[in-house]
Amino acid sequence: MRNRRILLVDDEDAILKGLRYDFVEEGYEITTASSGEEAIGILQGNHFDMVLTDLAMPGKDGIAVLNEAKKTNPDIVAIILTGYGDMTSAIEALRLGADDYLLKPCDTEELLLRTARCLAKQEA
Repeated sequence: MRNRRILLVDDEDAILKGLRYDFVEEGYEITTASSGEEAIGILQGNHFDMVLTDLAMPGKDGIAVLNEAKKTNPDIVAIILTGYGDMTSAIEALRLGADDYLLKPCDTEELLLRTARCLAKQEA
């Protein structure tokens, strides 16, 4: 099986580095972006199996990243992470095509499990 390509998006450098480390250890091919604008630029012309994005970021937020990801690849898996979530933002993200929604800080094992589950559904 090929390495799955994931775009990680978060404006907090420590979170981005930690997530990158955890996903690389699991064998995923990782690209990172520290803003929504950067992520949208990376999405154009590149193929990813999944985007994992923070919801609340200055400028373009996670919903904008989700929208662009779905526009460039309708089959992309999308997981939204946020430290400022509520039921309204969760419902909106899921309605717009997110496959999952987690509150930060989240358990690494839980995130990796949900990632694997979402990617397995994509293959089905």
